[in-house]
Amino acid sequence: MKRTMSCYAASVALAGLVAAAAPATAYASDAARCVSADEADAFQLRALQNRLMVAALSCNQQTAYNTFVEKFQGELTSAGKSMRSYYMRTGGGEAALNRHMTELANAAGLLRAKAPDDFCNDTWTMFLLLQDEPMELPTIAAKHEMSSVATPHQCAAPATEAPVTVAGALKAVAP
Repeated sequence: MKRTMSCYAASVALAGLVAAAAPATAYASDAARCVSADEADAFQLRALQNRLMVAALSCNQQTAYNTFVEKFQGELTSAGKSMRSYYMRTGGGEAALNRHMTELANAAGLLRAKAPDDFCNDTWTMFLLLQDEPMELPTIAAKHEMSSVATPHQCAAPATEAPVTVAGALKAVAP
């Protein structure tokens, strides 16, 4: 009888370990596709850049756009590298990055087509604000996301639970 109980206890402990590992596995799978906070910022910044690029071409705001690109060259380059890294990590590669950038430009173009005056006035206001307050770049980028373009969700931190050990699991089921 004692041997049967220890086999049962070992089986219960093993099942507990498998169950405890399941959320970690789900998180690892999720972590492969989700974006870090820095990557989320990069997606927002490049979406803003696309919106402003469309404004440069369709609202006659080329000079303002060129000033924006020169002023924020470091941030734009870093965001581009971060996005490239994301798409390489998730298996989409350069083709997925290019597809996403095209979707952003198309979405900005549709915004312009739906309300040309509003679009041009809004982007002009953004250019002026960024000229006067460059530290507002992350806030402006976050405020003007293009919801019609899918972006990866931001990673959630895994729940912090005490690690389950075999000894702990056996102790928990011991009489």
